Amino acid sequence: MKKLLNYAKYIAKMVDDFILNNVLKGKPDYLYSASSHLLKAGGKRLRPTLLILSSRVVGGSEKKAIPAAAAVEILHNFTLIHDDVMDMDDFRRGVPTVHKVWGIPTAIIAGDLLFSKSFEALLKLKELNVDHKSIVKSAEILAHTASTIAEGQAMDMAFEERADVSEEEYFTMIYKKTAVLFEATTKIGALIGGGSIHEVETLGTYGKYLGLAFQIQDDILGVIGEEKKLGKPVGSDIREGKKTIIVLHALRKATPKEKEKILETLGNRTLSKEIITEIITLLKDLGSIDYAKELALKYANAAKTIIDNLDAKDLEAKEMLIELADYVVKRIK
Repeated sequence: MKKLLNYAKYIAKMVDDFILNNVLKGKPDYLYSASSHLLKAGGKRLRPTLLILSSRVVGGSEKKAIPAAAAVEILHNFTLIHDDVMDMDDFRRGVPTVHKVWGIPTAIIAGDLLFSKSFEALLKLKELNVDHKSIVKSAEILAHTASTIAEGQAMDMAFEERADVSEEEYFTMIYKKTAVLFEATTKIGALIGGGSIHEVETLGTYGKYLGLAFQIQDDILGVIGEEKKLGKPVGSDIREGKKTIIVLHALRKATPKEKEKILETLGNRTLSKEIITEIITLLKDLGSIDYAKELALKYANAAKTIIDNLDAKDLEAKEMLIELADYVVKRIK
């Protein structure tokens, strides 16, 4: 996996340089500082790497895919800023969130700016002589993705007030909130790389399964991850009342007394570390974390099978796409 992580660092530098030098430049300074805050805080740049590998695997070049990779990363950062405002999180990637540094009004505007800048970045593909039909189709996918993410975020928020969320609803929510951007990323990469309709759809399905595995692993890390590596407090999903797959499984398996205890703690932002630890132990004892791990592995393996059967034009890119599926369920954040 070392090759994949080194490649992701290489892509991160190219994409970050492109964004900071060609897209996120303007006045007032404080707005652009707020907009680039999370970008400068680091991150694996998983989505840009995924887009460029999807382009390469169908015969495309890295250089032509950079503006599109920048577009999905900018859109992703837009969702993170607004997500942090809604969840009132204090930290992201180990640094204070945008609204904690600049205030909520500026954070909202910074997110709005990034939303528009994602399309500005995508349209720079024109300068690289990318087929105009592919650019228009990519913009269509990106716009649809942004509205779908909003739907998923709304579902996630609504679930916090409900005790009867089904697994089917959960999977619809995480597809909309998380997996749709992975799906869009792989589709756009294949489009920019000149892939056939079949290749675009195949890579889209790979991206969808990868995104589902990624979000389930995120749910797991939100419970058992290390605070320093997470960049935010462990148990934050419990304090926020998130109906993760772990919680849904636990509520289904718990005794009436255990269920009452879980529901009492969900959404309580004043919970002590001791109570959080008790709830985490209960989730483990009920087998809910192991259940989530099995699901994450199931979707990661489905993604690997799709790529394994793909007639790749770039075997190195194919190998790294397979490794990416392993990475999303093994990562620590």
